[in-house]
Amino acid sequence: MSLVESYRSNWLIATFGCILLIGGFYVLSWNEGRAVHTILSLDEALDDAITLGSDEELDYNYNGRIVHMTGPIVIGEPLTEPDYNIQVLSVKLKRRVQMFQWVEETVEHNYGESVASVQTESRSYYYYTDWRDKLIDSRNFYIQTGHQNPKSLPIESQTQVADAVFIGKYELGNEIKNKFTNYVELTSDTRPDDPTIKMHLGLYYHSNDVFNPEIGDIRLLFSFAGMEGEMYTVVGKLVNNKILPYRTSRGVDILLVYSGELSLAEVFKQEHHAQRLTTWGYRLMGWVLVFFGVTCTSTLLHIILSRISFLAVLAPDPQFPVGANLMLSLSFALIIASIAWILHRPMIGASLLFAAASPFVWCARSVTNYQRVN
Repeated sequence: MSLVESYRSNWLIATFGCILLIGGFYVLSWNEGRAVHTILSLDEALDDAITLGSDEELDYNYNGRIVHMTGPIVIGEPLTEPDYNIQVLSVKLKRRVQMFQWVEETVEHNYGESVASVQTESRSYYYYTDWRDKLIDSRNFYIQTGHQNPKSLPIESQTQVADAVFIGKYELGNEIKNKFTNYVELTSDTRPDDPTIKMHLGLYYHSNDVFNPEIGDIRLLFSFAGMEGEMYTVVGKLVNNKILPYRTSRGVDILLVYSGELSLAEVFKQEHHAQRLTTWGYRLMGWVLVFFGVTCTSTLLHIILSRISFLAVLAPDPQFPVGANLMLSLSFALIIASIAWILHRPMIGASLLFAAASPFVWCARSVTNYQRVN
């Protein structure tokens, strides 16, 4: 069967496989380019960064430079929730609101006949109550009678951010405050002044009975991030006594925030580690797309590779194609990675290229040895 005939006979799955291959190649190439620029930008920032004491007076020679500093957080004014007698000195205060609502669950039952291919389908609808963060529209329920949810939330979830946050004498910009995402549940012994608001296990209830809630009842959970007095390490650009993102020559913004007291080398080491985890996550995603793309187009690849003598061994076996598909997808992924790294990290790029080419070298050697024997 020719290549065109094979494609025509399996055009749907082959087209889907080509789309997966294109998507996988795009994810891999984008990810490797991002990884290269990020790592080189981190190296550039590390070379340019200087350590500055949080209590030192501003030296205008450092204005516009990337600086590293550690120290306790200082909050200008507390964040408050007056209706609940909450007042906390932190960078962020999050209010999470949940409503007690009806929830619909659908279960499908398929009954197939033994001879005909026609199937009859029936659905079962189940309704139960639960606390949910988002409003469930009961108008879409199959059985609306007796399962009515409120049409709006009387209280919305929100996150407050402190206006003025400092480390020593230096203010943190909005971009760096957004990086405080490690929330801790807020517990308080102070009860609200409103007697209709009840407390139980750190939650605030707008309910007559917290143990037997009714549809439409509300409960709130508060959490905070970046408590005053906690030690943090930041790296960013110093602009008029404020820490802002530092843009490298490659156009990558560097703004690092880590809990604890870390040296300049330690904070960049942790950032490199975090970037490696992100890079490998995208690599896995791209490789999975390529693998399934190769699997869907294995018939076409078998025809193409079987016509090349030293690559014929790599042609997917129609009976047992998984091993060949794994080998091809890994080689494709490594080739893309090596192209991105070869100019900036020649040793890394060469190693990846050798790993990508090793299956082909092995196949060529096997074919050569076979020809010599015969």
